[in-house]
Amino acid sequence: MKKYISPVISGYLSAYGLCVVYHAPLLKENFEEGVDYITASVYELLGDYSFSFFLIWLLCTAVFFLFSKNGYSLKKLIASDGKKSILPMILGILFSFSFVLGRYFTSVGTGGLFASLINSIKTILSMFGLFLLFFPALYYLKGLYEKAVFTDSRVSFFSKHAFPKAFGILFIFYLPFLILSFPGNLCYDGIGQIEQVLYGSFSTHHPLIHTLWAGGMALLGKNLFSSLEIGIFLYVLMQTLLLLAAFAASIAFLAKQNVRPAALWCLLVLYCITPIYTNLATTAVKDVPFTAFVLLYYIFYAFLLRNPGQIRRIPVHVSFVILQIGVIVMRNNGLALVALSGIAASLYMVIRGKKDAGKNKSQFKIGNLLLSFGAFFAESILIGECILLIVSFSLQAQKGSRAEIFSLPFQQIAYTVKYSDKPLTQREYAAIETVLDQPEILAQNYNPDIADPVKAFYKKDSTLKENIAFFVSFTGLGLKHPILYTKAFLIHTYGWYSPAVSNVIRYETEWDPAGKSEIFRGAHKCMIFLYRFAGRTVLPGILENIGLAVWILAFLTWVFLRRKKNVILTVPLWIHFLVCLASPCFIQHPRYGLPILALLPFLCIYATIGAGEDKTTVQKG
Repeated sequence: MKKYISPVISGYLSAYGLCVVYHAPLLKENFEEGVDYITASVYELLGDYSFSFFLIWLLCTAVFFLFSKNGYSLKKLIASDGKKSILPMILGILFSFSFVLGRYFTSVGTGGLFASLINSIKTILSMFGLFLLFFPALYYLKGLYEKAVFTDSRVSFFSKHAFPKAFGILFIFYLPFLILSFPGNLCYDGIGQIEQVLYGSFSTHHPLIHTLWAGGMALLGKNLFSSLEIGIFLYVLMQTLLLLAAFAASIAFLAKQNVRPAALWCLLVLYCITPIYTNLATTAVKDVPFTAFVLLYYIFYAFLLRNPGQIRRIPVHVSFVILQIGVIVMRNNGLALVALSGIAASLYMVIRGKKDAGKNKSQFKIGNLLLSFGAFFAESILIGECILLIVSFSLQAQKGSRAEIFSLPFQQIAYTVKYSDKPLTQREYAAIETVLDQPEILAQNYNPDIADPVKAFYKKDSTLKENIAFFVSFTGLGLKHPILYTKAFLIHTYGWYSPAVSNVIRYETEWDPAGKSEIFRGAHKCMIFLYRFAGRTVLPGILENIGLAVWILAFLTWVFLRRKKNVILTVPLWIHFLVCLASPCFIQHPRYGLPILALLPFLCIYATIGAGEDKTTVQKG
């Protein structure tokens, strides 16, 4: 009887966790009688039982029966895996917490999960139910993933000329979106960059090379065709072609690995139907070319990690460095991605070289090691930064504010000043005021979703000494108020790792100089409806969910750690995830996370291809 009751109870708890709905904490003083408060609390704790809840309960129960039948029960997994089960248990707890956190913040706002007894009980029950489901699911999916075979030597559609075939199909699919979005969608960042070129006043707040590219095309359209719209459309077309070239290159690269045609077709379809790809491809924004360069860079990165000797080939070496420069100049935080990923890869090469040398199998000598340090980050950083310095000097561009990289600390300071029951000491106030003007007004402008209102108080003329004093005070304040700092971090970042957060996926920014030259009346509204509708359907909504993507990355990392292979391939994605956490905002439109969404499908397939040397052949010349 126990084997039937246990899945039913586990299924109920998991369904409760998946369907939990939060409301503002109930306050006893808002009820005239204690019995009314108790009754309302019981209703709140039990939740709402709809038809969809019972369907999810039945589905979860069936899943637990499946787990039990195949030996994936919680007790058996812990007993059989021993100490190795600690990591998946931690992942299960973190996943459960992030899911509930997203549900709470999107429903209630900035309050705490444990702000009331009832919400605390709901949170604990929800987390426990989700953990019961997620922990065995990790092992079950791990078994399926490790059994997956992606290689197949049969001749297929992609066996020859894979790049032009994939590129052609992608372009045909994306062309209607380009036409319907004419001249292209705009966001405030893109408008600001175009205006820099039009008015001849430049700033390094945005990447200058991209500013010159986007603004230059708009100016070209204005001068040649007396139409900013045509210029903007030409830029959007160019960035779309670059993104499609990166997608096609990933398919062509995998085709060279003899990847199964079914997997390649799945990847191609995914590039077509994921809403955020076509959405951002038709939006004049720096994240699209940045993502294209990151994907191309990552293909070379993965290839060279398995084939380090290829670094000595001049075409490969030069191409890799050029792609890294593209990553660096297309976004200001591209430097961090290339530098940290390159350092990790170089250290991996050193360790691998020493191990191979100990086995007398190494052809990768010290010269190759030094060459890898240069190819993986040193050369590109030197050249890229020189290019940016020359361009900045030539344009007399104003330096961007350092506030960009301090977004998260500024949010934590503002939140703490606003919600702390203890006022700042005179010393703390003085240290903060040297960098952030008027801390008491700063707190009033705090917005949990976006750091821009707080960043506006940053004093650009603050000295290095004053910035150091500020961060000393920031650290001390954090030690005094660790809970407030933690809340401020979670409130500002939960959208990056909570699968329970849905995305708003279409910019609607208007710009009078360009206007909307629609192909037919209402075309723009049709596009808005299309993307909002897609975001509310199951499959497209899942494909663009950055929180879920991060947890798929965590799952892959765990699998690779167990196999002691391919973990190094996850490093660039984790580095970019950290960049996302430090970013100024999420606002339920994770364009900063686009590289993760683009890289992850490629990684899922590529990392399963044997541990030996790649079969890729690089064409000469």
